[in-house]
Amino acid sequence: MQRLDAHKLIRLDQSAAPRSGARRSAALGAISAALLLFSAAVATAKPPQQIRAYLLEESDQGVSAVNSVEPFHADAIDELLTADVWKVSYASERSDGESLVFMAVHDGEVLRLHRFDQPRKRDGFVKLLPDDFRIGSEADARRVVSAALALHFGFPFSEPEMTADEMRMEQRGGEYFFVDGERFGDATGYRIATDEEGRVTEFEYSWELPVEPPQD
Repeated sequence: MQRLDAHKLIRLDQSAAPRSGARRSAALGAISAALLLFSAAVATAKPPQQIRAYLLEESDQGVSAVNSVEPFHADAIDELLTADVWKVSYASERSDGESLVFMAVHDGEVLRLHRFDQPRKRDGFVKLLPDDFRIGSEADARRVVSAALALHFGFPFSEPEMTADEMRMEQRGGEYFFVDGERFGDATGYRIATDEEGRVTEFEYSWELPVEPPQD
């Protein structure tokens, strides 16, 4: 009897190990499947959902609530950029009232195109330009500025004093300067930098363009 009991114990121990390993494998498989489903859900999420998630979970702006994510259209934007543009309003722990920003999703990356209170660099805007877009003429450069004006004045606060076609344009090598005014004796306006092929590499609004200010 003792031998039989010992034999039973050995057989039980031997059969328990595979069952335990199978359970672990099944659990790991379930976790892997859940992660794949989550990744797929994120990848297929629509831009408004991606933008909301980015602002609430990944942004460094201390966003407490996303009030709205609405599509924004303007002829100059729709004719040039490669992704939909969204007008976003949100509440932040860092400031009272409502913050406004234009955003887009490009190749899975959420981009901040332009904030109402920060009209300087436009790196996100440059990423949305078509891959085959090149500036080979003054008209091409004015298309970029026209789209930027549509974003800058897309909020219901003010309107541009002049259009892109009305701005004085000067070209120096691969740089294009569009003068829209003067501040403390310096020309203000847009600067576009391009590479040797005409591809846009930098785009910004500057209060110190290296050209002559408007003449009275």
